[in-house]
Amino acid sequence: MFPLEQHTFFLTLAGSQAHGTAREGSDVDVRGVCIAPLSLRLSIFRSFEQYEGALPPALAETVIPRIQAHPTAAQGLSVKTECVIFDAAKFVGLCAAANPNALEILFADERDWLFARPVWRSLHAQRRQFLTKKVQPTFLGYAMAQLKKIQTHRSWLLNPPAKKPAREDFGLPAHGGTLSHDDQNRIEQSIAEKLRSYGVDDLDMSKPTRVALHERLDVFYRDALSASTADVEERMRAVATASLGLPSQVASTLNAEKRYRAALKHWDSYETWKRQRNPARAELERKHGYDTKHAMHLIRLMRMGLEVLQTGDLRVRREDAAQLSAIRDGALSFDALLAMAGDLQQSMSEAAAAAELPHDVDYERVDALLAGVLETS
Repeated sequence: MFPLEQHTFFLTLAGSQAHGTAREGSDVDVRGVCIAPLSLRLSIFRSFEQYEGALPPALAETVIPRIQAHPTAAQGLSVKTECVIFDAAKFVGLCAAANPNALEILFADERDWLFARPVWRSLHAQRRQFLTKKVQPTFLGYAMAQLKKIQTHRSWLLNPPAKKPAREDFGLPAHGGTLSHDDQNRIEQSIAEKLRSYGVDDLDMSKPTRVALHERLDVFYRDALSASTADVEERMRAVATASLGLPSQVASTLNAEKRYRAALKHWDSYETWKRQRNPARAELERKHGYDTKHAMHLIRLMRMGLEVLQTGDLRVRREDAAQLSAIRDGALSFDALLAMAGDLQQSMSEAAAAAELPHDVDYERVDALLAGVLETS
């Protein structure tokens, strides 16, 4: 590892300290950007995209005093401090892809900056060119990931798995089966290729257009078949399997193996969740019937994405921090949370259609911006 302190040109607070939702027990997240040495950038044997770990000592000497002067982050130093530093090329690429985590670094409130060299100022001055209509699928995607966790954890709270799944539960022999692992993998690959052929991923179109088309096709299939998304996936798999002319017994065995592996993965996730739950967070979850911290992030992400589409700006330090904290404390029932998320999703869709933002970044301009950053270094 090269000396990060010599190559890092920006560090800022992130997470709850940057959103304004930190409380007692909140840790400190530090995020930053560096420029890896030229010898490393040109190497065919080594590469560097990001550093993750403790705050490097030489950087800590500079930023710890500033964290200690911060109104909320000072308390978090005694909890835990984590650091992520991206190489400039990786960071700019993530911003161009409308990655929410990267954009939050780029748009961090200056009150939360820990240090910034002049090259950061030049990059920060061009930050709005990274705001495009792509924020609709990316922020929504991150939000839906939070919702999926909420729903999974809620199912474990209300109806916890009784026991570890066994192969016999799915009509499979206890040890091995009629198909070898190689045969299973080969057939599964054929099914996956057939399913891909039904999609649009290999068509030449922009990512936002592909995402929008995926969404419309999903709605069409669900309406046409009067089925849920999971049912549609199961039926599509059945169509693909039949089209390959697989014997019914082989298809049945494959499906049973697939269900068994999914159930086993679900069980392992459940056991990990039980072991690693934060006690205070678990108590809130038990009391309100769902993970309220995930709920806070769900609503925050959707509101931030909506604001970008409506205003052309990304506000990391939240004016609605008190409302978000109340959601974390269980201010919403589970049904009210789903209703709010549904309304926000609809608003994001409408805002994306009406937004004056470009569909994508200007690639030549972004390339030139990155080249300027690297040349300055």
